[in-house]
Amino acid sequence: MECIKMSYKGFQFPVNVSSIEADYSKKVKSVIIPRGSARAQEICFNPTVIKGAGCFTGRDANEKANMLMTAFQSKGSAYLFSPVFSPMRMYFSELKMSADSEKGCIEYRFTFIEEANSKGRRYDFGYTFALPEENLYDVANRCGVRVEKLVEANGVKDLFSLNEGDKIWLK
Repeated sequence: MECIKMSYKGFQFPVNVSSIEADYSKKVKSVIIPRGSARAQEICFNPTVIKGAGCFTGRDANEKANMLMTAFQSKGSAYLFSPVFSPMRMYFSELKMSADSEKGCIEYRFTFIEEANSKGRRYDFGYTFALPEENLYDVANRCGVRVEKLVEANGVKDLFSLNEGDKIWLK
């Protein structure tokens, strides 16, 4: 099995980005109660923000940069697929590009913001990706699925032969 490449709106990054991070947060309100005490209350989850950076190299670096710009300029949200995070509906909110002649590449930085308009924020695609040093038992435990179901769905013969990034079907 192979680690997936990051993609958004039909643009597949030729090489996975050099850095990627997700910011998860929620609104918590502090309420003052008479007689000098306070209480915290969860209000809502904020949209997830995913930021990252990478570099296009080679003869077709300009073409790749233009294709990424086209994905950025298109309107609306779409699913962002990455080798690290579960797929989410995101807006492509920020793109910065610069050319570095010493490195011979076009560097880029991006920001995606989750579309949080819907009630359900879980996106169930029926699969997950193996994390570092995970075996099928670990995946079953993390996803709340029986090992037997994972063996059947994936045709796995060796429960300990997973590699980081392997796509594991849950159904």
